Amino acid sequence: MEKIEILLEKLDNRITSSLAKRLDDLDDWNDKLDLAGQEYEKNPSDENRTKYNEVIEFVEGKELGIVGDLQKLLEKRKADELAKGIPAPVTPPATTEAPATPPAKSEEKKDGSGILTLVIGGVLLVASFGAINYFRKQ
Repeated sequence: MEKIEILLEKLDNRITSSLAKRLDDLDDWNDKLDLAGQEYEKNPSDENRTKYNEVIEFVEGKELGIVGDLQKLLEKRKADELAKGIPAPVTPPATTEAPATPPAKSEEKKDGSGILTLVIGGVLLVASFGAINYFRKQ
């Protein structure tokens, strides 16, 4: 749960409704885990221990899934902020690698598409005048 709380703090508690529902569901399962643990403490039978271990495994699986989804959401938001030019929140890097920079937009590509549009427009204009002259003579 501590990792989830850290990720929520980094996301400013702004998450999707489906993730919020899953977090609420996880809270319910944590309550069930507490009840199963209390029941096992009162009556330490093999059956209660098995139920308790099953609930533990299920809750851990749910937590890992939510942590993974929160990390993906955080990465997506950081990428969106970088694309918009907004500085991302400062967080300590997880690795020692330098972060990848997005490729710079090419101005040549922009100019080339404008020239290509002019050439195609000119060709169509000449072809249409030629067609008009051809049909006038006929």
